Amino acid sequence: MWKNYLKIAYRNLIKNKIYSGINILGLSLGMAASILIIIYIADELSYDKFHPGGERIYRVAMQGKMNGNEFKMAYTPATMANALKEEVPEVEEVIRFGLFSTMPVRYEEKTFTEPIMLVADPNFFDFFGFKLLKGNPATALSGTDKVILTETAAKKYFGEEEPIGKILLRGSDKVATEVSGVVVDPPHNSHIDYDMILSADSWDYMKDLQWSSNNLYTYFKTHPNADVQKVKAALDQFIEKYFGPDIEKFMGVSLAQFREQGNQFGYTITALHDIHLHSDLDGEIKPAGNIQYLYIFGAIALFIIVIACINFMNLSTARSANRAKEVGVRKSVGAEKSRLIAQFLSESMIYSFISGLVAVVFILLALSPFNSLSGKDLGFGIFANPLVIIGMLVFFVVIGIMAGSYPAFYLTSFSPVAVLKGKIRTGVKRSAFRNGLVVFQFFVSISLIISSMVVYKQLNYMQEKNLGFEKENVINLLHTQSLGQNSEAFKQELLSNTGFIASSYANDLPPNIDWTSVFKTVDTQQDFLCNLNFVDEDHVQAMGYKIVMGRFFSKDYPSDTGSIVINESAFRQMGWTKLDGNQRLAGYWTGNTELVEREVIGVVQDFNFESLRATVRPLIMALGPEPNGEMAIRVSPGNIQDKIDFLEKTWKKHADGAAFEYSFVDANFDALFQSEQKMGNIILVFTVLAISIACLGLFGLAAYTTEQRSKEISIRKALGASMANLVTILSKDFTLLVVLAFVISGPLTYYFMTRYWLQNFAYRVDIDAFLVLLAGVIAIVIAWLTVSYQSFKTAANNPVDYLKNE
Repeated sequence: MWKNYLKIAYRNLIKNKIYSGINILGLSLGMAASILIIIYIADELSYDKFHPGGERIYRVAMQGKMNGNEFKMAYTPATMANALKEEVPEVEEVIRFGLFSTMPVRYEEKTFTEPIMLVADPNFFDFFGFKLLKGNPATALSGTDKVILTETAAKKYFGEEEPIGKILLRGSDKVATEVSGVVVDPPHNSHIDYDMILSADSWDYMKDLQWSSNNLYTYFKTHPNADVQKVKAALDQFIEKYFGPDIEKFMGVSLAQFREQGNQFGYTITALHDIHLHSDLDGEIKPAGNIQYLYIFGAIALFIIVIACINFMNLSTARSANRAKEVGVRKSVGAEKSRLIAQFLSESMIYSFISGLVAVVFILLALSPFNSLSGKDLGFGIFANPLVIIGMLVFFVVIGIMAGSYPAFYLTSFSPVAVLKGKIRTGVKRSAFRNGLVVFQFFVSISLIISSMVVYKQLNYMQEKNLGFEKENVINLLHTQSLGQNSEAFKQELLSNTGFIASSYANDLPPNIDWTSVFKTVDTQQDFLCNLNFVDEDHVQAMGYKIVMGRFFSKDYPSDTGSIVINESAFRQMGWTKLDGNQRLAGYWTGNTELVEREVIGVVQDFNFESLRATVRPLIMALGPEPNGEMAIRVSPGNIQDKIDFLEKTWKKHADGAAFEYSFVDANFDALFQSEQKMGNIILVFTVLAISIACLGLFGLAAYTTEQRSKEISIRKALGASMANLVTILSKDFTLLVVLAFVISGPLTYYFMTRYWLQNFAYRVDIDAFLVLLAGVIAIVIAWLTVSYQSFKTAANNPVDYLKNE
């Protein structure tokens, strides 16, 4: 029986090569796209699942609000871990680590800049599942100035030499640090990333006892079956027990008074497995994912495979008249309906498995471009996993059943008498269900077109938005503390080159000004949370900021070392209306152990110094020591490589062999939106794919429909109908279906993109009617071109060829 089914299915496949090819191509493209998206989603969901006992691990973070400015940070105080360990019975173990970004490191004549150096407690390898290849995991991070390298870093510095016991010089101060271990490179699906791990005793901050100072990541592991809510309750008590006395000591107000001012402060906990996809905190070690994007991609995968299945259904039901006589004859000689259904499902299974094999080929060809598109590192080894193979086989079976179910039940529902009397009618007008499927296909396609256009419009807006300063042609030079006493000579030599307009040392440059502190207005004794940046007198010229009140720092005023410049947001929030010399702020400036007042001498126009997802927050700038951590260098447009070469040459002359590392400020801003750029690229590619699959089905359906109406067209042409009239007759029904899809899709996509995606940005574009109409026009034109090809082909034929047998 099954042998007979397969034989008939094979004959039908060979007999109808065009429709078989359309079905196989459409299904294989849909399968390949859906499987790639499923693999992407599975990889995103796999983050941090490799840690033993990971389901019991949580991270502590802080959140709060001061004067209307909300903050959510992944940092905690150094003393948090000890309090959790000693005072919370539900906690089994704790771990802390800090982070140095872009740490200069030297070995003999080799100098590099390590992007991420962790500073971790000794139990790092007991707590997490990272594997130490060389060294003792119990002692490798014990003591001062011990460092563990990743495999990649060890080969970079030592090649095939034994790294254990070797001495590296770290930081601008060239601190001697002993290599005590080698660790496996962190897997790509870990939210904790590192190139080196430094022992905790190497950083004095790890011993800080202030609860109001937050610079570390704190994780805890609960005992099995412990109630994590009790840990959360204990953290709330820490606010009263430890944080309250700390702010009273340093801010001069009680916790109750702090809250009466409208301020809030608290600790939150996040499960380890939720950090990558559910965290929206500042200070993440590496950019987090977004669970909303997985929902979007999952919906796209589902829609694409449904569109491909709809093609199969449409072509099968449209060709129902050709198979109806077969069904009628079989029924009339006693064939059971269940066996007829099995036959048609077996045909769809054959299509599905052939399409599946073609889809695997497509995936192998597309995997490398897909990795570039999505930022993943997925390899061909995924197909060696038995679970993946079984999952794909099940997927093919499900697709075969889904694609073939409706045609099977539809074709076997015909009455033998009606079929043999020729009462079965076909055509685009004859099936409301089939029309509904076409509308759904283009509803999805148009929705994706609109979504892609909105994403790219928002990305373009963020890239071109006026940030309040001139971000172009500004080089961000790192590790300028390595210059030491040569900082001024280096700066002057740069400016001697006419290609260098201005240069300025600073603690941080936009968009990475993230140091925050609490300041008090002297006149109102009100507390404010502000970002703080230390700069030099040339900062305005180098960055292109605009002074709106007062003046900036100047070497002509030695007293400026005790002055500050603030931005407009800070000026407004502090309730000031004019700058008259009476505006003063008190704070704990670098090196101060008590509140020190400073006069506000100037106000700069607001500029974005963080991500465009947030509005501009209060910012304070103060004069800092030279050389500071970074340098802003404004260069003239053109011949940028020549300027980089001169900069590197000058650096090597003055920086005593330190690693040369730089970036561009505008590129640093663009990097903040990598996840959105990846999402936009993925949506664009799969939008094109969805439209292609939908048009492929429409092409097949139009080909069959025009074939069925060929005699009608021939008669109209013989009676004098023009080519334009014939094309309109053949195309209008399909065009109307696409227009209907647009009418439904436009408002719904506008609502969801406005309500659920654009709300993530403080600065966002508006979705205007022109954009929505343009998406509809694109879809209608594509659909019309697809259908009109067949219409022109049929209308151009000689009517005699179709009527000579009548």
